[in-house]
Amino acid sequence: MRKGSWLRHIALNSSALSLVVSLGFMTEASAETISNKAAKKVAEGRKVGIGKPLNKPETIQVRAVARSVDVQKTPTSVTTIRASTLDHSNVTSISGLNGLAPGLNIAKTAGYQTNIQIRGVGMQTAQNTLTTSTGVAVYIDGVYIANSVSLDQTFFDLESIDVYRGPQATKYGQSAPGGAIVINTEDPTFDRISGKVEASGGDYNLARGRAQLNVPLTSNLAIRGSFQSYTHTGFAHTTSPYLGRYDLDDAQDNAGKLAIKWQAFSNFTATLTGQWYNSTPHGAEQKNILDTSTNPRIVNQDYPARSSLTSSLYHLNLDWKTSLVELTSVTAAQHIRDHEQYDNARVSERILGQYDILPNNNNTMNNYSETIALKSRRAMPIDWEVGLFLMGQRGHAYITEFGGTNYTGWPNYAVPEHLMTNAPSTLTYGNQQTATRFAVQPYVELGYHFTERLHLKGGARFNYDRYSSNSNGFSAYGNTSSQHSFSTKIPTWKAEIDYDLTRLSLGIESMVYFSVGTGYKPGGVNGNSTAKVIGQEFKAERILNYEIGAKNWFFNHQIMFNIAAFYANYHNMQYIADDPYPYAYGIANVPKVDLYGIEMESAYVALHDRLRIDGSLTLEKSRIVSNYHSLDASTVSTAYASSPACAYGGQYYNSACWAAVQASAPNVKGNQAPGLPNLQASLSASYLWDIPGGTLLTRAQYIYRGNYSARIIDNPLIDHVPAYFIFNAFLEYKPRASHWRMSFAATNLANTAGVNSRFTDPYGTNQTSEQYIAPRQFVGTIGYSF
Repeated sequence: MRKGSWLRHIALNSSALSLVVSLGFMTEASAETISNKAAKKVAEGRKVGIGKPLNKPETIQVRAVARSVDVQKTPTSVTTIRASTLDHSNVTSISGLNGLAPGLNIAKTAGYQTNIQIRGVGMQTAQNTLTTSTGVAVYIDGVYIANSVSLDQTFFDLESIDVYRGPQATKYGQSAPGGAIVINTEDPTFDRISGKVEASGGDYNLARGRAQLNVPLTSNLAIRGSFQSYTHTGFAHTTSPYLGRYDLDDAQDNAGKLAIKWQAFSNFTATLTGQWYNSTPHGAEQKNILDTSTNPRIVNQDYPARSSLTSSLYHLNLDWKTSLVELTSVTAAQHIRDHEQYDNARVSERILGQYDILPNNNNTMNNYSETIALKSRRAMPIDWEVGLFLMGQRGHAYITEFGGTNYTGWPNYAVPEHLMTNAPSTLTYGNQQTATRFAVQPYVELGYHFTERLHLKGGARFNYDRYSSNSNGFSAYGNTSSQHSFSTKIPTWKAEIDYDLTRLSLGIESMVYFSVGTGYKPGGVNGNSTAKVIGQEFKAERILNYEIGAKNWFFNHQIMFNIAAFYANYHNMQYIADDPYPYAYGIANVPKVDLYGIEMESAYVALHDRLRIDGSLTLEKSRIVSNYHSLDASTVSTAYASSPACAYGGQYYNSACWAAVQASAPNVKGNQAPGLPNLQASLSASYLWDIPGGTLLTRAQYIYRGNYSARIIDNPLIDHVPAYFIFNAFLEYKPRASHWRMSFAATNLANTAGVNSRFTDPYGTNQTSEQYIAPRQFVGTIGYSF
């Protein structure tokens, strides 16, 4: 927050936020309930299926790889989001989770990448996914998702999503200094044939079809298949004498999943799953802040954006239980192929005076992983878990960028062949890079029950990562090449202590806890052999986090209130830096950032469990505390223009020019860290009505996301991402004694053009662009379940 206190910003939204502050509401996502029958399944270590939700928050479950545990008895900050909650808010992908969990901020970067940040820790290295990792680990059914390009796939066939806040040092420790998002899909079941079909339609020509079918082939063999098709026309469009009206922010998605589950013995199951996804939209709207159109949904661009993403995920999950231990294994293979082309200047040549386009930003990746864990099952003074994570990865990237003036062939741009050996004068940048990664990471967790109320838990993980990179750069100015290897050997650890304050006679179930732990994200290599300041290697990120919290049920499960406060020392934050030598960009490290804040979430149920009010409040701050000088493209350009040593192309050969550029780098000490809103809040209210012929669920929701800085440079003219708020509404009618249901969702009712993110491209023309949240949408759905 740039000026003023948190209280001033809360006052600006007092009409809604005063309720949040007074009640400390929690998002509906955290208040998942299960019946006593389901609780019995949990005790037996079996997966819990989510049936018809109850209003009363009895037992809130979070699924940890192979078993469910009570989230209110988990001594860490975690929020569970039901699949139904996503439908109520018309959330179709991971980028729509803003507002559903405290401390979570998800931004689209460079049009096609999803940057997830929790408590200010995430990924500041857009366009470098080949050599960097996410700072928030994402898991699907126990599989670590290795590339951020694939994170914005459309959701379907989900059971729940768990959002862990704070570093995950052991079980989810792979590249998780900020936390982890664990996505759980539905499994096959042996009990009966069941399924669901849905058809949805809405404005922007939205059409969505879903089909799910579960078939038990025998008493111990079942198969489940699901499919989704999702399309809509663009939320934004271009206007240009060459392109005319060309849709952006549209959707053309198809997804499928097939799972086979075999219970070979009463205590052993094997589940083989394949998931496929294909998306071919035009591309994302990226509106240059210099664009002359005042309409946030219209851009002036000459070159058409196109996108194509194909991904597949195959995994085998094994689970074997005895009376004493449980052994689990997750073996997975991931394949990604992505093509992006877009106007890299984000604005037409006639406005900017030059053009800058990327006809090819192609990425492929093959990733193979194995996770094996052995854990105790019997309730004893000591509980334990040991595990091992293995990963091998090979990725390839190919990028070409062209620039110049007075081009007459729009909207097409013919890309010449043999660019590496015969580069035209318009080729400003080209790179072909192959990178491999190998990871070996064992971990252990130990817990000890001093008494029935006092519990101590600790764990450690040893992280070994090895990268190697072969990079070839080419342009009209010549060719470069580099080969480099880099490895890290870093341990992470955590310690937690919790105390049960439950007083059942008073209707109170309560736990307080304190934890301290570390997190880690691997370092890597830069393919910039011409750089004068930026090194060939960048360091691993590390974080030391302290947290104290309380989880409470009051009045016999009528009110739930959770609160957590944290303080973190964040070391070596990776970001994209400029170099005094032209086009010698690379990843560098900010030595030290401090992060701290308070998160609250709770739920209140009244009127015989028909009325439910949920909400959350997050207050967080950040500050770069080390002296550190950093260059960005605008600083470099100014230094080139003002230093005599840089005249006549001196930036390519004159060491005095490079020294002058480096001397102009500003000190970023005292700036806020990027991607951390100081204030976030949500509030929702729902009521279940009995009406003739059935029931009607009505729900209203308010979400506020505060402003934040987009880069460590923290330039108020281009790095300030403004705050926004939205209102959503939902209705669902279910006839009695019927398998049908009908629903209607209205999102962003005020049609707010909220800025999701700002991105200043460190490459090319150094232009700043904005991406917006979705406009007002109305979606109607008819579904049938059996």
